[in-house]
Amino acid sequence: MMIIESSHFYLGKISAIELFSELCYIYKMPLLTSEIIWAVAVALTIYIIYTKSKWKNVVHQYPPGPPGLPVLGNILQLGSTPQKKMMEWARKYGKIYSINIGMEYCVVVNDHKLIKELLSDISSTGRPDNPIQLSVSEGRHGIVNTDGEVWEAQRRFVLRKLRDVGFAKTSVEGMILDEISVFLDWLESKNESPVSCFRLFNTAVVNALWYIVTGEKNEWSGSESKSELLRVADDFIPSFQATFKTGLLLMPFLRHIIPELSGWNRLQNAIQGINRLCEKVVQRHKAQFDPSCPKDFVDEYLIEISKTTDHKSSFYGKLGEMNLKITLADLSTTLSWIMLYLSQYTAVQKKLQAEIDTVVGSSRLPALSDKKQIPYLEAVVQEVLRLSPLLPNLVPHAMIADKVFHGFLLPKGAKIFSNVYACAHDPEIWGDPENFRPERFISEDGTTISRHEAVLPFSVGRRACIGETLARDTLFLFIACILQRFDIVPDPAQPHPDFEPEVGPMLVPKPFTIIAKKRNVSN
Repeated sequence: MMIIESSHFYLGKISAIELFSELCYIYKMPLLTSEIIWAVAVALTIYIIYTKSKWKNVVHQYPPGPPGLPVLGNILQLGSTPQKKMMEWARKYGKIYSINIGMEYCVVVNDHKLIKELLSDISSTGRPDNPIQLSVSEGRHGIVNTDGEVWEAQRRFVLRKLRDVGFAKTSVEGMILDEISVFLDWLESKNESPVSCFRLFNTAVVNALWYIVTGEKNEWSGSESKSELLRVADDFIPSFQATFKTGLLLMPFLRHIIPELSGWNRLQNAIQGINRLCEKVVQRHKAQFDPSCPKDFVDEYLIEISKTTDHKSSFYGKLGEMNLKITLADLSTTLSWIMLYLSQYTAVQKKLQAEIDTVVGSSRLPALSDKKQIPYLEAVVQEVLRLSPLLPNLVPHAMIADKVFHGFLLPKGAKIFSNVYACAHDPEIWGDPENFRPERFISEDGTTISRHEAVLPFSVGRRACIGETLARDTLFLFIACILQRFDIVPDPAQPHPDFEPEVGPMLVPKPFTIIAKKRNVSN
């Protein structure tokens, strides 16, 4: 007697002779001589054993994981804090495990070294076919949601041109400091009254990034374009967060059934707002376009579009304009997290201010040239990024080819989650991962900063964030300038705000308020 079973395959108990006899009956075949029957039975037995062995090998190649429900998979088990549930599964199933998000097969990698190894491999550079995420870029356009040759071409172009027009130039520092100066004056005008950190930094951050990319300056008041820019920036993150709360992000088919209740209509309205704004920018640049004298990234893109004749190119015709749509990096969320931690950890804030006072004083604003002399600030930023990364599983990748990775088969099309949250909260690495302790990233003498390889907020490998340097520089300038001028203290009406993030695919702090008290510092 034989048993053929696996997670894919089950025949139950049946003898080879019984199987052959049944086949003869079904197909009205005459029963043959005993010799032939036994010969066929032996052949069938060998075939069944081979098949069983083959299926077992295949099954054993896939990563283990928690059992799920039909159609839904493991969606319900993720709960309202998926980053914690996935970390719990990592402890149970190991550094590489699999789950099903609906009907979608996903592999979760929970070790920083394995994440770096896998994301450095060309086979993992794809993007999943999630209709919700693809709607943000109107399909596979730009950098974030493309892969293959389109992604390679777009990434090379953006890296080269953004470097040419400012990312590596001191002019960018001036643009950012201009916005920070206006922000500081606004904060002082609040006269030490409670200030909500919900979208507190949106205006300054978005204005600075917008100026870098488009060359257009938005005023803080009395500007129609400014209000439109900030409105679309303010609408997008909450509308995308809502797709997780409603289940739309994990079950995209809901957009066809309950487009309003699922948040699909709200998300599309936010996306169309960004589209309209970007189209206006493109039209304004076209009206003043001089290919011999490009002024910003938009002009550089228009030059590339105009000289492209290959209709298969991602830069061909109007398609290039679609690729121009910029993901407004949500640095404001990270800045809000930093404000939350500093308001609750006074000793850390005082130590940081002492460094700033010693290195910079009060007669000028901090500059990027001061960065190496204020290593504790970098340590604080690194600790906040460890505890509260914006994307706990990074942007999902997809396998573009089958790959056997550390004994497991990662099939083509599988979605890859890089569980950087688990890496950043692993007690075997950090000892006390739940504690806010910036000193873990700095030498005992306080002079040398260490970026631990287990902290990966900007991803790693072939698809690492191209704006990491700009993001870190922007965070440094904002925090240094704020703490040079103000003490950040909790609002007495909310002395102990909640550190648990909002429910959503991104770790966004719940609304809280702080008070910025003007410091009395003299050189």
